Amino acid sequence: MKRMLALLAAVTLLLASCASKNDSSSENSSDGGAANNSAGTESSSEAESSSEPESSSEEEPKEPRSVKVMPYGDSITDGFWLEGGYRVTLCNMLEENGLSQYVDMVGRKNSGDCYDGDHNGYTAFAIDRILPADSVTGSRSGLLMQADKLLEESQPDVVLLQIGTNDILSLYDLEHIGDRLETLVDKVLAALPEDGMLFLATITCMDATDNTYIPAEYFTVEDMDKYVDDYNQVIKDLVEKKKSEGKNIELADVGSVITKEDLYDGVHPSEEGYKKIGEFWYDIIKDFIEQ
Repeated sequence: MKRMLALLAAVTLLLASCASKNDSSSENSSDGGAANNSAGTESSSEAESSSEPESSSEEEPKEPRSVKVMPYGDSITDGFWLEGGYRVTLCNMLEENGLSQYVDMVGRKNSGDCYDGDHNGYTAFAIDRILPADSVTGSRSGLLMQADKLLEESQPDVVLLQIGTNDILSLYDLEHIGDRLETLVDKVLAALPEDGMLFLATITCMDATDNTYIPAEYFTVEDMDKYVDDYNQVIKDLVEKKKSEGKNIELADVGSVITKEDLYDGVHPSEEGYKKIGEFWYDIIKDFIEQ
């Protein structure tokens, strides 16, 4: 009887153990399935996300801004010996590239075979008036004498200013040439609109071996080169000074694109020289109106 009871107890214990194992296996299977389903869902979601088309981030091209541009300076702006000078190349390039509709040249004078020959370039002018007794090459009128009136008449958004060559040719008070230039620059800056710009140009080189306009008794090649280099450094320093004051001014290093081989008479550019200057100004204006 005792043996029967012991056998019955053993069978009962074995059955309980098997049932426990089956329950554990069932739970593991259930958890594993949930994990697999979750992973599958995430994978599917990622696939759907990656298959969605990306939204276009390309912006519509900006319309160039319309500006009134005043070429301002001496005979190189006027176009001495070659009517229109660099301005013809500049205007032709604007027209050829579909930008002439955005650029209105302004000024009291008009010359050059191009779509818009308006300008304020004055042959033989210095920064300010120079009396005969103070000049080795005769008296000079100056841009400062009429700056306020010309700026009021033209109402420019952009001014292309290149001046100072005749101050050097006159050997007129070169110690204070920067002060005279700053006075003129301040007048231009005061007349510009808030979003306007003054591009202040360096002057081109001069060749003292050509005595058409450069008197040999006053200028050696070395002295002339130094006068030009020193003045161009004055221009660069003035631009940096005004920029540090928050003024709308940029350097236009016109002098860097012209060599003595590009001169017509030792002072004024040849036809190829004027062309190089026109191309230079085109890039300046194009960048400004398209920014």
